[in-house]
Amino acid sequence: MVVLSLMARIALLPLESVDWEGPVSGWVHRIQELGAWNSLGVAVSDYTSSYMYVLCLISGFSNSLVATKAASIVFDYAAAFVIFLLIKQLTGNRRKSILASAIFLFCPTILINSAWWANCDIHYAFFTLLALLFLFKDKGALCCIMMGIAYSFKQQAIFILPFLVILCAKGKTIKAWHFLLIPIVFVLIQVPACIAGRPLIELLRVYYLQAGEYPWCTMNFPNIYEFLDETLFHWHNMKEMTAFGLAFSFGAMGVFAWWMYSQKFRMTGEILVTMALFSVSLALFTLPHMHERYGFIVDMLAIIYAVQRPSKTPIAIGYITVSLLSYMWFLHSAILIPHIYLAAALMVLNALVCMDLAKQIKENPS
Repeated sequence: MVVLSLMARIALLPLESVDWEGPVSGWVHRIQELGAWNSLGVAVSDYTSSYMYVLCLISGFSNSLVATKAASIVFDYAAAFVIFLLIKQLTGNRRKSILASAIFLFCPTILINSAWWANCDIHYAFFTLLALLFLFKDKGALCCIMMGIAYSFKQQAIFILPFLVILCAKGKTIKAWHFLLIPIVFVLIQVPACIAGRPLIELLRVYYLQAGEYPWCTMNFPNIYEFLDETLFHWHNMKEMTAFGLAFSFGAMGVFAWWMYSQKFRMTGEILVTMALFSVSLALFTLPHMHERYGFIVDMLAIIYAVQRPSKTPIAIGYITVSLLSYMWFLHSAILIPHIYLAAALMVLNALVCMDLAKQIKENPS
């Protein structure tokens, strides 16, 4: 499985996505011009310094396209190993652990993201998986340290935060002071870039500035804004809908959190994974400004969910299929299925997971 999945990735290495032809190759070339250390002192990209550290490490290679993809592919296999450990921790079943790792390595969206797209979602996803592993080992502080590292790579790591807040409210592993570790770790990671000459305040404002770059309510991710026709191609009231969307999303997640808090049940590994999957997918479905690849973490959780509960495999396949189809416009400028239908499919999948969560809670009274 490792060899075959690596062969699949190697086959995709020569392909150049729009992201590579546009910003990413420009970042690498700029780093090569300035020198790795000097480049950290200036705003080479609109990304945080964590990913810039990675690009600095690979900037010395002659084939920068392959080197950039290889950096993400290394994280693919590291993440597959963490999934092995995570399933082993949850189930104690070695065969299921191997199966989950193999499925992860061949998951189309995981494979495409690093080997074709030359993107870096696997970097934050790897540390998010580590955070979940430490969570299931009842190590709350280490969980939040890993979340701090994940957040330093990409803001999407925050999608797992509602899940952690619910666990904190339920008195499970996470304590309130653990959350302070996330911003502390994030700031500490910026120190090398500060020493190189970049102002700290500029580094801390990266995510704020990113949010202003993409004002559309959905950037090809099939969520609730497809029904409201507030999309990349058709938009009417972006500013007002953004304010509405934030309030609506926080309200929806608040209702879910209160419902989970009010239930009395035994916290099994299956319930934890189902809760994580639903809370992350709910955030993506309701929050504005979601890009097509933001479903990356949902795909990972769906794989873990299906391996734990094989009868729910069609749900996992559904999530991954929706993600893959939403990738197609960016990769090929093709919309194979109108995104409004994908949004409807995603709404149904979320409802099925929520119903399964309610069933599990009923079957595991405290």
